[in-house]
Amino acid sequence: MIEFLRRLLGGPPHPGPATVEPIPAGNTKKPVKPPIPDIELAEFKTWFLQQTRPALALMPDASAAIAASGSRLCGPAWLAEGETWPSDAQGVPLEFLAQLDCAECQELDGYPESGIIQFFIGRGDLHGADFDDPTRATMLVRRCDVTAPGSLIPPPPLEIVAGVEFSDFSPFQDDAVRSAGIGLRPTLIVDRIDQSIMAAEKRITALYQHYTIDALEAFLESDAAARPLRHQTGGYPAYTQSDVHYQLAFADFDHVLLRLTSDELVMWGDVGECVFLIRSSDLARADFSRVAYSWDCH
Repeated sequence: MIEFLRRLLGGPPHPGPATVEPIPAGNTKKPVKPPIPDIELAEFKTWFLQQTRPALALMPDASAAIAASGSRLCGPAWLAEGETWPSDAQGVPLEFLAQLDCAECQELDGYPESGIIQFFIGRGDLHGADFDDPTRATMLVRRCDVTAPGSLIPPPPLEIVAGVEFSDFSPFQDDAVRSAGIGLRPTLIVDRIDQSIMAAEKRITALYQHYTIDALEAFLESDAAARPLRHQTGGYPAYTQSDVHYQLAFADFDHVLLRLTSDELVMWGDVGECVFLIRSSDLARADFSRVAYSWDCH
């Protein structure tokens, strides 16, 4: 991101001297920016490290039983008695991505007390994403009461549906895992902001407009600022390209319902990140009709 900012704002591709050189008469060369002052660097570091939110890390657990309840990735989906597998507008089956067990999420505010939250996405080459409007993506997010009559139904096989181009894509790496499912063990953590989040990116951009930021870049790449790649609910989203909150329509989608990173189980394009966002007020009402879903990659 730092190199991108240098190109975007017209700065040099590599840092210049540490002091501002006088510009000789008739020379139109832009002055070299001074290094970021220690006091401003310290203020940024303090602010950055204080930006935390509670979250549940969702750690893959191959030993977990696959059942109607329990948080997990993929596998058979619980469907109510008589219900058919969810499909898109063309009749192509959706891909069952994950489920959250609401009872396992009670250490975070706002989640329903019971039931599961299911996540289905489109099976096209974009995994159902609509990059212009994440609320219009091909997806289904819903709460289910698994105490009602119903059963676990295996996912439809990946195959091209007649007449529907690019209809057999899945982010899952292994078809056996996709079919069987794998548990997610929730662990309460303190999640920290990273430089892909709009609030941090805006501060970094403002500093870059005035200073060379080698010292700031070194901090952002240090262990002190590192943020692990992981699956989670709550906390902050993660992006490899651009925070969707730059779009004003999504400014109040303030809660991370689900973040899925890329790992040996699931892959988003070129090692990307996937996020489902919801308004806290909608989550408190268990209203999952207005969820924003997007993913990006390198």
